Amino acid sequence: MKRSVSDFLIAIGIFVAAFLIAALTDLNERWLAWSQTQGLAGAEELPVALSFFSLALGWYAWRRWQDATSSHQQLSETVQQLQVEVEERRLAEEHAHVLSATKNEILENEYLRSEKLEQVRVMSDLLASASTLAELKAITVDSLQHIVPDHTVSVMFANPEFNLWKNAGSWGPHSDQVHQEMRLNDCWVLQNSKIYKDLSNTQTMSCPQANMTTIKSVACFPIICRERAFGVLHIRSDKLTENLLSTEDEKMVIAVCNSIGLHFYNAQLRAELSMASNRDELTGLLNRRGLGNTLKREIKASELQGYEVTVAMIDIDHFKQYNDTYGHQEGDKALKFVAEYLSRQIRSRDVLARYGGEEFILILPNTSKIEAYKKLKKMIAVIEELSGKSDTCMRVITLSVGIATAPGDSTEEEPLVKYADMALYAAKKHGRNCVVGYKKPSPKRTNTRQI
Repeated sequence: MKRSVSDFLIAIGIFVAAFLIAALTDLNERWLAWSQTQGLAGAEELPVALSFFSLALGWYAWRRWQDATSSHQQLSETVQQLQVEVEERRLAEEHAHVLSATKNEILENEYLRSEKLEQVRVMSDLLASASTLAELKAITVDSLQHIVPDHTVSVMFANPEFNLWKNAGSWGPHSDQVHQEMRLNDCWVLQNSKIYKDLSNTQTMSCPQANMTTIKSVACFPIICRERAFGVLHIRSDKLTENLLSTEDEKMVIAVCNSIGLHFYNAQLRAELSMASNRDELTGLLNRRGLGNTLKREIKASELQGYEVTVAMIDIDHFKQYNDTYGHQEGDKALKFVAEYLSRQIRSRDVLARYGGEEFILILPNTSKIEAYKKLKKMIAVIEELSGKSDTCMRVITLSVGIATAPGDSTEEEPLVKYADMALYAAKKHGRNCVVGYKKPSPKRTNTRQI
């Protein structure tokens, strides 16, 4: 704009100057011609004067034009400077507004992040205090609802016994569509121990949790530790988005899943070590330590629910002679043979343990003495028959059994075991390969009887 105005003024100045010079030149020529025809003396002086006048007039016009041009330039520069200042002020205000909004957003994000970090810390403390896998699962589900609250989320844990992943908890807008079970081999994430993200609805993974009709974006995080898979965290959205989780939130979820996996690994390791210390190495049955307070709990339950509990002490007849004749390796085979058969014949709620040496203890809840007698009599008869036909046993194996029942014989753990042991001793005296029930002593009768 400034350049075009200046060019215009220069053109006007040149035009005016040219016009004046042309006009004066023409006037001068006309004057000289006329003065010569009239014979006037000193006629040449007028053109000179007019020339000086023309120069003076041109100089004056030029100065006025310069002043006007300079004023216009100054005005233009002032206007332009004001425009620049106004624009700079507007940009500064916009920048301040953006900075303020950004600061508020940062503060809000920091607040939310600090809340999540506090939830992670609380979860870590709770996980560290858990003593069983069941407690760990409950804490994990409850805590993750606060850490990942804004999507459809589910947590699945392994159930190797049934070859399944089972949903332990789900929340969010479409949690009612979450599958409650899926086969272990259907989970690509846990088979490959990698995070899976499908943010474009390609659905390349044949996972029932990812292929829900309402789901457009999905991210799956494995819960693993040292190549052991414990579970998987599914996060889903019904929108196509490349930012299902922010970078910071994704890092936090990965760290949380790793922490959960470590706690599950430690709990499983403790359970395995505890089981190993509570199990008989040879037979795989509970040992006396593993038996713990089982009988005490069953006696208490029987009192509350009004049923009987029978304890059976079982002993392999002439086992020392068997060992001496065939060696300890053959003796171990005989022990395993008896343990395996007894384990197959009892109910899931019955408890069988190796009490020591060739002696076993069997706890039969909700079983009377007569019922226990019939069951055990049949069992020892089958053992005798099978051992004679088995290649595992070097000869026929027979068992002697003593039984005592609560509350009839006692409501205390130690006396009940003692009475069953006394009945076992009586079975040995009665010729072995039989079942004897304990009977309280009387002045005129013995303290045991063969039922």
